[in-house]
Amino acid sequence: MHGDPMTGKTKPSLAGWTIVQSILRPALPIASFYLTEILVGLTDLAVVGALGTAPLAAVGLGKTVLLSFLTIGFAVLSAGTVFMAEGPSPRRCGEVFAACLLVTLPFAAVALAIGVESGRVLAWGGYEPDLATLYDAYTGILAWAIAPAMIFAALKNVLNAVERTQVIFWLSAGIVLGNLAGSIVLVHGFGTWPGLGVAGAAWATVVVNLGAAGILAIHCFSRGLLTFVRLRTMAVLQWAGAVLRLGWAAGGQQGLESVLFVAVLFALGIYSADWLAAGTVVFAVMELNFALNSALGEVLAARLARLRALERRCEARRLFRIAVVLSGGSAAAFALLVAIFADGAVAIFATQEIAPATVSLMRSLLRWTAPLFVLDAWQLLFVHALRGLRRTVVPMIASASCYWAIGLGGGLLLAEPFGLGASGIWTGFCLGLAAAASILWLMTQHATGLANRPH
Repeated sequence: MHGDPMTGKTKPSLAGWTIVQSILRPALPIASFYLTEILVGLTDLAVVGALGTAPLAAVGLGKTVLLSFLTIGFAVLSAGTVFMAEGPSPRRCGEVFAACLLVTLPFAAVALAIGVESGRVLAWGGYEPDLATLYDAYTGILAWAIAPAMIFAALKNVLNAVERTQVIFWLSAGIVLGNLAGSIVLVHGFGTWPGLGVAGAAWATVVVNLGAAGILAIHCFSRGLLTFVRLRTMAVLQWAGAVLRLGWAAGGQQGLESVLFVAVLFALGIYSADWLAAGTVVFAVMELNFALNSALGEVLAARLARLRALERRCEARRLFRIAVVLSGGSAAAFALLVAIFADGAVAIFATQEIAPATVSLMRSLLRWTAPLFVLDAWQLLFVHALRGLRRTVVPMIASASCYWAIGLGGGLLLAEPFGLGASGIWTGFCLGLAAAASILWLMTQHATGLANRPH
């Protein structure tokens, strides 16, 4: 038996295939949300690329910096999903959502500071003045998109908690199309109007994020999924503290993982520009794997939080096993497609100006790394599962140790004393990913006992 998230009434336990469908139904719209973040970045780069190399570099760097910061905010806010899923009433969802709004404020303030000051940092660091100016013009505006993006994410968490995520798909599609159309007009102009250049791409992103957050808020309130009626200020403050206590480690883990990717690319660049380019391509492809499996993880976290609150251990274990098979199967299928069509994947990034030897390295590295997509998918799933069981601190320490001690430290050891160079850096990264997946799997196996005390 299991409980309906809105009524609390019990239903018969679901068959395995029905459970798969019940996971995929809410997960696919959430995956579209993550794909939206990727596609918005790609459309901005495609539109701005026509302006030249310096605008393209400025927009690429600015978007990377702010979106890396945004993913940390998403991870912190994911704690709100856990609390709402444990008892998803409109009043509780309203209080937790209001708490998430409070948590969003410092993130928005820091994003604005980054947008205003990071251009000066580039200028002080020796960047060309034109590049620093373009970067400043773009990030100073794009920083205003952080708050509405986080509000959208908090509302997405409400829908995940009550298992009504379908609307996210349509809004995500609207964000991509709206951003593309807005960027074309605002960057390049219309008729006799010359456009705003790189600032136009930033304004397009801000506007579509504001619109999407507003529409999703109206949807949630109009359907009674959350309410601010008789909102208790003390309860909101307590929930805000709870979100921060559970979410800080999730945000820290996301931040450490993001920095690791940057560190690996930096180390590859020291040895070879070819390896840097190849690593960048592999990471870009891995983002697609991240989108689907993060969505599966979020749905699993919400379901496990609900089952934990109801103390239904057997159902939680069964749900976890099915999610592991589903995640591994989808990642394996994706890895197989990438390995078979590696030439086509590389062709998206490789222009005629790139040397054939570099293109060959891109293909071979993509094929070699593709099987590890399964481990990457699983470690994402395990992290979210532990988050749903209110365990974030120990997983953060364990995975960060694997990322940095084995991943980067082992890579540097293989690169220098063992003389493997850039291939040693990449081997260390893969070993760190495998170690993190293994340790997180053991922790999740133990945690699905659903102990009442959070860790």
